[in-house]
Amino acid sequence: MQRRKRLNFELVRSSGIISRKRIGFMSGAGVLFFALLLTVPPELRAEKIDNRNFAVDTCYPTPNEIQLAEQRARKYWARHAARFENNPFYLAVETSKIFPGDVQGLSAKMNHFETTASNRRRSYSYLVLKGVMIFDIRTDHFVGNTGFISVDTPPLGSLARFDGYIARYIGFGNWP
Repeated sequence: MQRRKRLNFELVRSSGIISRKRIGFMSGAGVLFFALLLTVPPELRAEKIDNRNFAVDTCYPTPNEIQLAEQRARKYWARHAARFENNPFYLAVETSKIFPGDVQGLSAKMNHFETTASNRRRSYSYLVLKGVMIFDIRTDHFVGNTGFISVDTPPLGSLARFDGYIARYIGFGNWP
């Protein structure tokens, strides 16, 4: 009986030694994996693009709204150009708030867009529609005099699609 206990004790001791070796190997492998993760090429660490179309309709901001939004986009890009480089070439800048009553056929338009799902059951009086224009960092101007109406917007700083443009959404451009 004592012999059996001794044998079990030796198995426990030897399994403890094996597990220490395994732990040592795994922690070394973990450090190596983390070091390799830091050296991964930027192409593999690319940002994800929200390919849902955030543009519900077109809008026509006033010349004053366009001028102010263009100034905000330039200031934003002057602060963040080194951080984002030229990826992508476009910034989505919020130009104005739009009242739901100003958009013809809003109900039908909201039923056909994938980004408006969270707002379908709400009363239209609670909707916050935003006018968004696309700023081209290469030309330092907006791509046109029209913008897009957006019901839902992507998170600030993220890449998203506004009609035919992939742009970094900066809102009013006044965040750090």
